[in-house]
Amino acid sequence: MKSSQRHTAFAVGTLALSLVGAPLLAQANQQQRGMPPNQDTPYILIATFHSSDRKLGADMADELRKRIANERSAKELYVIPKTNVNNTLEASGYKPDSALNSSDLMELAKQLRGEQVIDGTVNKSANGIHVETRVLMRTGQQTVAQPLPPIDAKDPGDAASKIERALTEASKSFPAYKTCTNDLRAGKYPEAIKEAQAGIAAYTNSSLARLCILTAYSSQKAPADSIIAVAKALTTIDPTSMIALANLADAYLAKGDTAASIQTRIAMSKQDPSNTGLMRGIIQELAQSGAPEKALPLIDTLLVQNPGDPEMIRTKWLLQLRAKQYKNALATGAELIKADTAAATVDYFSRQIGAAQADSNAAAVQQLATAAGQRFPNDPSFSLLLAQGYMKAGQLQQALTAAQRAATANPKDTRPWLFILAVQNQLKQPDSVLATAQKAIAAGVPKDSLANSLLAVVAPALKKAQDSKARADWEEALKAAQTVDAVAPSAQTKFYVGVSAFSIGQDAINNVQALMKSGKKDDKAQACVEAKTAEDSFATAGTAMPAGGSVNKEAATQIMGALGQYGEYITQVKTALKCK
Repeated sequence: MKSSQRHTAFAVGTLALSLVGAPLLAQANQQQRGMPPNQDTPYILIATFHSSDRKLGADMADELRKRIANERSAKELYVIPKTNVNNTLEASGYKPDSALNSSDLMELAKQLRGEQVIDGTVNKSANGIHVETRVLMRTGQQTVAQPLPPIDAKDPGDAASKIERALTEASKSFPAYKTCTNDLRAGKYPEAIKEAQAGIAAYTNSSLARLCILTAYSSQKAPADSIIAVAKALTTIDPTSMIALANLADAYLAKGDTAASIQTRIAMSKQDPSNTGLMRGIIQELAQSGAPEKALPLIDTLLVQNPGDPEMIRTKWLLQLRAKQYKNALATGAELIKADTAAATVDYFSRQIGAAQADSNAAAVQQLATAAGQRFPNDPSFSLLLAQGYMKAGQLQQALTAAQRAATANPKDTRPWLFILAVQNQLKQPDSVLATAQKAIAAGVPKDSLANSLLAVVAPALKKAQDSKARADWEEALKAAQTVDAVAPSAQTKFYVGVSAFSIGQDAINNVQALMKSGKKDDKAQACVEAKTAEDSFATAGTAMPAGGSVNKEAATQIMGALGQYGEYITQVKTALKCK
């Protein structure tokens, strides 16, 4: 039952009781000596104890009512009769033997004028029963608790006797607590502390007196160490005290002990898991403290209460990424976009793909990149990632298609073009490489950024020529180098042009020397042709090598030196043979 419904139900129950309750109350009053209670006599509510055995919980409450009523005068402490309790419960829609939570107990007590409430749990044990109780009271808007010592007894009657004695001892501190709280309201903090200390003297384990001191310290902004000392003493007696835990957490934080503050707030969350504001605060602190993995169980608790909450799922996802729990993050990320389709942003896909890569999950990378490319067709990054995946898998044609899609999405982005060139080189498509380079340059891609990729077109031809030493192969290497140099000139392309042309010229000189030894007319004519070839090739090498010399200074120096010698020799040959 919701809080507003519960309060209404108890209010209706009290109205119903007021119509029939007078004779019942008179009858009940006869069961407690010292009737009637005075105007200032505290009323105590004892409702069914929490128990795995519902009858045992009801019997324990009955025995405790009887015991206190027999031991205490109605003028000292008035026990609210069972009949009144049951009537109000029934009028409010509850069964008479209902075991209520603390909030409902306090609301029931309010309707029945109860100042004190016994909140208890009883269960069977090996030698009888085990009982834990605490006295609840309301101070302002807060519910405060005084735990009583746990009881082991043979039966409810035996336990009731022990609980009554424990209650009598604890009650010795109640008057001092009341005075202390009155002093707090009046701002008389030293007087409040003095009264609380008297309460502790009257009952050593008084949680209420320590609570009053803690409130006084907090109100006066006492040093953190003073607050910590009192709060820790209080939590030793009452580990469930949210007031003590809250003050303790704040004091630790004031001292700069973030770890202790967080641990204390986690203890608070266990006491009140429904407090989403508290839980979110802890999660944020844990995330900022560098311990995201400790926040994840808290998020799971919140998600149990609010399944499908996009904000919490996103927080969980981000924390899993930060904690490097990549496999879990992938699953949570998928859950996130199911809960909120708008969460599937570029940032989302980028993070998910990063998680998949870190998890070595190539299939997930491809799947995510495909989905991202479809959702954001104008972002080349995802198509490029897809291309990389295909390339790693050896699916070059698919890689080429994906890279071309990325280039279409953003023609000025150099990355897709370089990828296309790399794939086309692997496919041994030199003509396509050159055509792609020309398209890239036309789209605005800087020529120098393509140079290295285009050199891959020249390198195979150059190596083949170096291995075979055949002029035809050198001519192919020169053609490739000149073509690339025309598209994207660089020192490297100039050097390749110079080496290839020089090698062709050398071969021509060798042929000239062989032909000069022949007396045949045709051989002399051919010698003139070869001399012309050498002259043109050396001219090409001489033009290119100065710009390409930085690639290999030693080779460039040798070639440039040889060009001068060969130039004189060609002149002599042309003169001797009367070449036109």
